Amino acid sequence: MAESERVELAAAFPHRGAMRGPGGCVAADHPLAAGAGLRVLQDGGSAADAIVAMGSIMTVVQPQYSHLGGDAFAMVYGAGDGTVEALNSSGPAPRALDPEGYRRLGTIPLDGALAVTVPGCVDAWWKLHQRHGRLPWATLFTGAIDLAARGFPASRGLARAIPLGRRRVQPGDYFNRVFGHVAPGGGQPVVQPELARTLTAIQAGGAAAFYEDEVANACIRALADGGAKFSNHAWQPPGRWETPLAVPFLGSIVHTQPPPSRGLVLMLALQAYGTNHPPGAAAAPVGAFHAIEEAFAVVDTHAGDPGVTGFDAAAMLAGRATSPPLAAPAGRSDGDTTYMLAIDREGNAVSFIQSVFSQWGSGVFIADAGVLMNNRMRGFTLQPGHPNEIAPAKRPMHTLHSYLVSTAAPAPRLLAAGGTPGAHRQPQTNVQVLDHVLREDMDPQDALDAPRWSRSETSAGVDVEQRHLDSLCDTFREAGIPTAAIEAWHGQMGRSYLAVVEEHGVAAAADLRGEGAALVF
Repeated sequence: MAESERVELAAAFPHRGAMRGPGGCVAADHPLAAGAGLRVLQDGGSAADAIVAMGSIMTVVQPQYSHLGGDAFAMVYGAGDGTVEALNSSGPAPRALDPEGYRRLGTIPLDGALAVTVPGCVDAWWKLHQRHGRLPWATLFTGAIDLAARGFPASRGLARAIPLGRRRVQPGDYFNRVFGHVAPGGGQPVVQPELARTLTAIQAGGAAAFYEDEVANACIRALADGGAKFSNHAWQPPGRWETPLAVPFLGSIVHTQPPPSRGLVLMLALQAYGTNHPPGAAAAPVGAFHAIEEAFAVVDTHAGDPGVTGFDAAAMLAGRATSPPLAAPAGRSDGDTTYMLAIDREGNAVSFIQSVFSQWGSGVFIADAGVLMNNRMRGFTLQPGHPNEIAPAKRPMHTLHSYLVSTAAPAPRLLAAGGTPGAHRQPQTNVQVLDHVLREDMDPQDALDAPRWSRSETSAGVDVEQRHLDSLCDTFREAGIPTAAIEAWHGQMGRSYLAVVEEHGVAAAADLRGEGAALVF
């Protein structure tokens, strides 16, 4: 971006700059969650502790995006030895699943029990805390329990999601009792006593309280009533620690989760774009767009659950052959989610994303437990022979991923943490933000505020945010790419969050397209 354009951006649009502090930071898509995470860090908690506190609150205040019945992925940086780890807590399909039943339907339903996979969110919190937590587990849930039991004021984002919830969520009487009074502008108190009880059980019993006994039985019974073939034997914590994917980009190393996360799209795009536009070259949105297009084509063709298919994403990045056969690209489904990050006093960092996939997930609320279930089965394809073909006990490919940026080995030092909601737009937003920060040395907030592009979901072209600065639209049009302008600050372009480690502390930023906050101390 030219200097003249930066000046005009500063004059014409919100320009607050990143929040900076010497101690640490948090960022989340709701101020109540961010505030709770900051208090945890100030009380001596670790980055992992802050994530658990924020993640639990997000299920209360933004139930349309993430919930106990959803999934989660994390990237973790350990300041003591510079290690980078990936946590995959995406659940599989039921072991008794009948793929032919879905083929007879002709689709994987958007709504209902047949859209649900085993939830992994609670297990992600548990495994993250068991490995990297510092404060007692029970202390991290007091904020979420209080907000669920006593109520919180509905945000405008939640208010805008209510009409869709009325159409999709069952049982309807439960939804209307809990959320039906929320007016278009928000502000009404939302009380969720059943969710408060479940959170209290998790507070006392850890992840086992969700995957065993009363809560698990309530979930399995309700899903069985909807035709899903879950059992207590299959309803197991799915989280696992894995080796991250990593690629060099502009002199740094970017890390993300391996499949079944589609973080591989980000890695392949950065690899191709960075090769064609090395350090010192100007930013090239068209080049990044083509790199994204190619990366999606490769991943949508080859990738499937490595535990079933043997797919080796690291080998693909290294240029070695992959095991899955060539197949036609799988179809796409849209979704939404919640991202958050934390960096503690010692420099440990967690970049975390949790989701129920589509807005309001499967629409299945387990009323007795106050738990909304995911519709992550939609991540599969019905195409026979495809690596991502639906199958029992298999994990679908996920849009979810987050990233960390470090210096190179042998002693990696954290440079940045970030991520965004936005389904298949996630890697596209992440490529642009990383390019702004690592290539153009933008302030983190400026990197989030800059106009964005996204490959169209309905055509072969690109959608571009309409600003008074039209150069981005012009760039794509001059390259012969069909270009559609969308309104400025549109949530379609993601709600990104970013933290950059600087010489004297951290700089954290929250996307103006969302309703969250970045806080430092």
